[in-house]
Amino acid sequence: MRIFYIFAHEMKTLITTILLVLSVQGAVAQQTIEDIRKAYASAKEYIGMMSDDFPGEGIPPEYYHLHVSQMLPATGLHREDIRLYYNDVEEENKEEPRIYPLHYLRFASTKYNYAAREFYEEYLYDERGLVMFIYAISPDVGEDMMPYELRLWYDGKRLLRFQAKRFEGKVEYLDLESLNKGTFKEEYSGTTIPERYQEESTRCQQRAQGFLHMFKSIEDQTYNYN
Repeated sequence: MRIFYIFAHEMKTLITTILLVLSVQGAVAQQTIEDIRKAYASAKEYIGMMSDDFPGEGIPPEYYHLHVSQMLPATGLHREDIRLYYNDVEEENKEEPRIYPLHYLRFASTKYNYAAREFYEEYLYDERGLVMFIYAISPDVGEDMMPYELRLWYDGKRLLRFQAKRFEGKVEYLDLESLNKGTFKEEYSGTTIPERYQEESTRCQQRAQGFLHMFKSIEDQTYNYN
């Protein structure tokens, strides 16, 4: 009887410890997601202050802008508009700062089409070059090719949370203007990516790395002052 009591007590202690660890992990993840949301809002606010009318108003626009226009087989005219926004790398030697500070990619946005299907994506990066957050509007997710909003939060290379919102109502047009007039309802939110969203999520993750490489290549050619 005493042995059973000791065993039960130890199991209770173990379960309590596991629940406590899971609770702490959840709180840390939630706090990290909240930090990412604040960083995203700050980046968007800063970008919104940039003005082509500077110094008349706003702050100077500093970003790389790439516009692609090409004819593709079967789908016709393809256009893509890419903007890469950067921050200065924090100086280690503040007594002798660089005249031309190093940059890191902070935020990327892109809008593009294939035929009448239009896509929009945003990518937020940290100073290490790791993607922190991905937001995407995709007109054809899954086998039934439905429009979705996708959001992915990261802590380094670890996925913190994935969220998918499905377009509600009848889909008549797949351009962004029409989709933005509609409503997206949450279909899934969790710490893993279900198979239905795997293909589109992987594509966005690959594009996040592609924009990072693009930024570094442009920096090497246009900002070669170090």
